[in-house]
Amino acid sequence: MRKKWPRLFYISLAIGLACLLGLAVQIFSAKTSVPTPPIKVLQIQVLTVPSYNLSEMSNDSTFDLSGAPDTTQVTGFSITVDESCDLKLNMTDKTIPLSGGQPTWVNLDDLIPGTQGGDGISLRTFRRFYSKSVEIQGKFLKDGSVFGSLSTTIKL
Repeated sequence: MRKKWPRLFYISLAIGLACLLGLAVQIFSAKTSVPTPPIKVLQIQVLTVPSYNLSEMSNDSTFDLSGAPDTTQVTGFSITVDESCDLKLNMTDKTIPLSGGQPTWVNLDDLIPGTQGGDGISLRTFRRFYSKSVEIQGKFLKDGSVFGSLSTTIKL
């Protein structure tokens, strides 16, 4: 029986050391998370045919199309963000990849079911469905995490 005790002692000591080493590795290899700054909208612009007098704007802006004629086609919008990410719009299940510093054109035909062809939607139709304004809202995603939001209003 005496010979078993030293063997058990050394085995338990080895197991204990292995556990301590595993814990030390976990403690020292834990990455400290540095908060990532939110993604910024550098510019956003509503695209119309014919071109309506709209300037480039930033996030949380209102585009005023209330003076444009009913025959004006709203084809979509372009958006430029400061870093690459995905835009997940609230009104659709589609995710739109955005390249940092580069404008991305988003066609309304890609967003609204039943439309196609790239010629957009007339303001007459927009006004019929949305009355006075329509909001475009979404989230900027990177690796499934939210790093900002998009919110803009088109006054019809």
